[in-house]
Amino acid sequence: MSNQGSQCACIRKELKSTASTLKIIAEDNRLRIICLLLKKELCVCELMAALGLPHNLVLHHLKALAGTGLIKKKEEGRFSFYRLNIRSFARFKKQFIKLIS
Repeated sequence: MSNQGSQCACIRKELKSTASTLKIIAEDNRLRIICLLLKKELCVCELMAALGLPHNLVLHHLKALAGTGLIKKKEEGRFSFYRLNIRSFARFKKQFIKLIS
């Protein structure tokens, strides 16, 4: 494969990865979760209160976001705390800006 061909394949892979993540975070509640976690680490009950959503729905959204690597989970006893994965978020942001520039 030529250098140009491998470059195109790499760009296609980045586009696919970025599009996949954008599809997940485009849901309004997931975007709200990211905005909340930009400020501080929160437990599920705090997210439920802030979003006005039931436990099972908050967990559904958190699982989807965790699958992107943008958030991290920490368990303390019966409580689960979530925070933004700063490195992963910065990498995604950089990749997105690079692709649209």
